[in-house]
Amino acid sequence: MKNKIIIAVLVIALTGESCKKWLDELPINTVTEDQAWQKGSDAEGAVAAAFAIFRRALSGLTKDDTPSTTRYGSWGDYYFWGDSRSGDWITPNNDGDWNAGFQNHLIQRTELEPMTNWRLFYRTIEQCNLVLEKVPEITDGFTEERKKQLLADARFLRAMAHFYAARIWGDVPINLSARNVEPLGREPLNKVMQMVIEEVSIAIPDLPWEYGGTKKASMSRGTKGAALALKAHAYMWVKDYEGASNAIKEIIASNVFRLVPIDGFRNLFDQGESDEIIFEMYYDLKKGEYSDYYGHIMTYYLTNPYTSRGELSLAVPKSKILEIYPDYARDQSDKRVPAFFESIDFSVSNSELRPVLPDPLQNGERAIMFAKFRKVKDRTYNLMEAPVPIFRYADVLLLKAEADARLGRVNDALENLNAIRTRAGIPLFTRDDQPTVIEEVLEERRRELIGEFHRVYDLVRLGRLHEFNEYITEQGEKDGAGFFPVSEEAFANNPNMEQTYYWQFNQ
Repeated sequence: MKNKIIIAVLVIALTGESCKKWLDELPINTVTEDQAWQKGSDAEGAVAAAFAIFRRALSGLTKDDTPSTTRYGSWGDYYFWGDSRSGDWITPNNDGDWNAGFQNHLIQRTELEPMTNWRLFYRTIEQCNLVLEKVPEITDGFTEERKKQLLADARFLRAMAHFYAARIWGDVPINLSARNVEPLGREPLNKVMQMVIEEVSIAIPDLPWEYGGTKKASMSRGTKGAALALKAHAYMWVKDYEGASNAIKEIIASNVFRLVPIDGFRNLFDQGESDEIIFEMYYDLKKGEYSDYYGHIMTYYLTNPYTSRGELSLAVPKSKILEIYPDYARDQSDKRVPAFFESIDFSVSNSELRPVLPDPLQNGERAIMFAKFRKVKDRTYNLMEAPVPIFRYADVLLLKAEADARLGRVNDALENLNAIRTRAGIPLFTRDDQPTVIEEVLEERRRELIGEFHRVYDLVRLGRLHEFNEYITEQGEKDGAGFFPVSEEAFANNPNMEQTYYWQFNQ
């Protein structure tokens, strides 16, 4: 265990910390780097540490990560990167930080600055780089097959961290060396995505479809399914729709994943243990892995009876719900609305457990809970054990539907689109003109994946964020308004760093 802790500490950032300085100094307890990479257990700990850092990257920076940040707890940044600017959300209590995020004022509010910082993504990448350099030299304590799995796991996660960062910031540095001491500039987004595709292609042959142990353990690590889903998403960014379709075809052919019925959604979204999950990050209380006061976005869009919050900070307004789910607006047929939203009885005192009302949209325009992810109704506020989904089967089926539709294979697209619609209890989509089918697939992704941190990325990938966010213009999006600005920290002692064009002029 001692070596595992040391390995977890031997993690350095691309920006703000010097690789050379770290190489020249011993840890306080004088255990050398070589002593920390001796056994198979050291390799296992090092890979686990990389995934732990990545999970923290999704939640966001805290003062424990960098003293310069203005907040003490993370805010669930994965939501703000992937959902908040989509035009679908409001802040019922008129929170100034959230309004600034919705309106793309990402530099003016000091509290939002940590969301511009990619430090933890590059700590993840550096940890993976160390694994890929050091683990091949270890011969004691594990089989050659297991060594290959761990190396593939690290390669997958290195690709995932680059991919996630590129969706947020656009052009980002590529760091594939554990010994890099040169300041890195930003590489074009397409080049980053091509690197991701190449990396996961190398990793896939050595990754299993499932690891031993619990299913949850497989869903939180690199598997063939996770790597293929990542590959497909990266292909979509470079408009290689054939590549994306073929990658997902392998996922479908594996028969490892399936669409679960609506009554299985609570296991899917609350427990994070489902045949539909391909890849997720999970907080497990039994292992001491929980999200504190801020770290899971549920703390903002749930209230009593799920938490002790008396009001909502984030919500989807009723008018927008009815716009997104037209079948529910017409005849209440879309089963996802009551599965994803709840109204509660505000007439009951906040000191008591408030009952959930039968009509999910009863609470008017602004006070409907987004309850896709829920917790036990005990009103505890800080121990938020829950999954952070990244890829699930419905996501990749709809991604394949989009790819096939763009390739002119409309019937194939309709098959996967209608599989999702059938589960939701809404009529089959029968129109077969290509532009209409493509648009319907994108709307179905909006409905099915709401609050799962895909919507903004879909719109930015297509150059369409300005169509749904009134605070972003078409020219602004062309200039990079869809991406987050780069933190000032990245510019320290780095003459090769450059700010996104849009954010050079929109402070």
